[in-house]
Amino acid sequence: MAEIVVRFDRRVIEKIPRRPHIVFELIGFIFSGWVLFPSSLILMLFDRPLGFQMLEALILSMVSSEILKVVVGRPRPQREGRTPWGYSFPSTHTARVASLIPVFWKLSTYLGIVVVVVAIIVAISRVLSRAHYPSDVVAGFLLGYAMGWFVTW
Repeated sequence: MAEIVVRFDRRVIEKIPRRPHIVFELIGFIFSGWVLFPSSLILMLFDRPLGFQMLEALILSMVSSEILKVVVGRPRPQREGRTPWGYSFPSTHTARVASLIPVFWKLSTYLGIVVVVVAIIVAISRVLSRAHYPSDVVAGFLLGYAMGWFVTW
């Protein structure tokens, strides 16, 4: 099974240009920890419980993702213009955004759907920027969602 996933991942990555478009890099930056963590702190000023749940979900998803990266040790895809650093599996960017789905869904179905769409955009951008393989973002999505669910449960 794992070999089928790895073959699929490589086929997808081979079809993506080695030099990613700047838009995908920008999406990665916007939904990185540099933006999401301060956003949760700002949200605490207006709605302390919601901001705290957001922060908890972000921290849990990031820590669990980073631990899995070290355990699995999967190298990132090769890309032009940048030496791959760190590990690829799972995608922490995707995990962070997906962890917010249950948090915002609990508040409003509409907000939850918006966060689902954003998480999918982030996941796709991480593959198209050659920062991750498809299975990395799927695993990051599932892991992040589970951490968000745990926080809101």
